[in-house]
Amino acid sequence: MSYDIYLTERVSGETIKLPIKHVMTGGTFCANYNTKTGTFTPATIEDAWLNITYNYSRYYYVATENDDRFYGEKDYGDREYGNLGIRGLYGKTGLESIAMLNDMISSIESKYKKDGEWINSRRRTNISKDKHGKECHPVELLLHHEEKYTEEQVEMDVYEGPNEDYWIGTAANALKPLYQLKVYAELRPDGIWTGD
Repeated sequence: MSYDIYLTERVSGETIKLPIKHVMTGGTFCANYNTKTGTFTPATIEDAWLNITYNYSRYYYVATENDDRFYGEKDYGDREYGNLGIRGLYGKTGLESIAMLNDMISSIESKYKKDGEWINSRRRTNISKDKHGKECHPVELLLHHEEKYTEEQVEMDVYEGPNEDYWIGTAANALKPLYQLKVYAELRPDGIWTGD
């Protein structure tokens, strides 16, 4: 699961085309394929669009807790009112979102950094194991068409700093998309956020 977040034109609702091409990668992104090497590289795009893994959602909900700007009706059929997390940006202008994104960034850093250093936090997390009991990343299991695997929930310490694996939910990994969205908002403060 992931969020597809777009900065759109106020009147047409179309995704904004930025004045500069960029490479902002998320969970899903446009890529070029090199037939000689068999490798993919991120492609430059103009769209104000970013895909963000739902693995970061815990940080966004905590960062927006008790901030009325991020609360609204959840669209789950029962019209429940509550914290929307990053979805609280939807319907806001780029200009309105700059302060919101700055506050999210500040909240995450203040909770997960002590004396300028990322902390370890204890939490429950799922561990995937292949049919031989070897711990594997869920994406590996999919790529190797592993049909038999187990998941168990364990309590462990997680380093909240940067992790090279995009899919790992850490505070530092969750910050990167917020900075990317902020760039879009600063380039087009007149745009309107939408997503999912």
